Order: sequence, then structure tokens, then C-alpha cells
Amino acid sequence: MAKVIYQDEWFSWSLSQIAREFGLARDTVGRRLNDAGVISSGKKRGHPVYRVSEAAEAILRPKRFIGDSISDPKDMTPKERSDWFKSENDRLKYERDSGLSVGSDDARTQMAEVAKMGLQVLETLPDILERDFNLDAKIIAEVESKIDSLRDQWAEYLESDNENG
Repeated sequence: MAKVIYQDEWFSWSLSQIAREFGLARDTVGRRLNDAGVISSGKKRGHPVYRVSEAAEAILRPKRFIGDSISDPKDMTPKERSDWFKSENDRLKYERDSGLSVGSDDARTQMAEVAKMGLQVLETLPDILERDFNLDAKIIAEVESKIDSLRDQWAEYLESDNENG
């Protein structure tokens, strides 16, 4: 006579069966199930069995990687942390090589060039206003005063930024 196997029994596997199917060590499977809080769905021949759907999620998506947040390297195992830092260094190198990002020294140099160009425009603005728009000398003097004040604020900001970091 044929034995009837219920669907719950068919999709409930032991640690050894799960490990074999996923190509992982039995200890790894047990740890991931434990970390994910998966409890056994019963017992077969005295050994705990787990629902395949719950086990698969715990194995394929370990708890610390579930959700939208990126894992903190402090929470990773040494091997995972080493791999993560290596991949980050490779990503940064790729971004620098492809021009998607620049180093901090290059960024400072570029910002200094932009600031110099902006300051040059501001320095010539009073002359342009006088020559092209025939503005009154009082207005030109006030514009020069505002530009001098802005230049001083810029310098103070840059000096305080250099002191802080």
C-alpha cells in the first residue's frame, strides 16, 4: 500500500538536506537559520526539519542584509569586511579612472580655479558698470565696497576651513 505524504512534510527538510541542496556546510545553514529566527516546523526521525521557503530566505538573504540599509562593516565577519573594503577601493579607483569622481586635492585645485575666476569677475564688475552703464560714482563705490566685503568674508571662511580640517 502506498504511503500518503502531505505537502507540509514534502517541503520540510532537515539541515543536511538543506545544506546539500544549497551547497553549503551544515553548520552554516544552522547558523543562518538561527540568526534569522527560523524555528523547526516539526521532526522527522527525531531530527528537526524546516520549511524550505523559510530556510531559503534565511540562507539567501542573511538577516543583516535584509532591508534597505547597507551593512555596517563593524557588523561583518573579518572575511566579509575584507571583501567589502576591497570592493570599495576598486569602486573608488574605477570612479577616479572614469572621471566620475576626483580626489580631494584635485577638487580643491578645481574649486580654487573657480574661486579665482569668480573673484576676477567681481573685481572687474565696477569698471564694467561704469563703462557700459555710465553709473554714478556713488553707486560704483558702493558696489566696490560690497565686493571688498564679500572678498573678506570669503578669505575668512577659507582660513577657518583650513584651521578646522
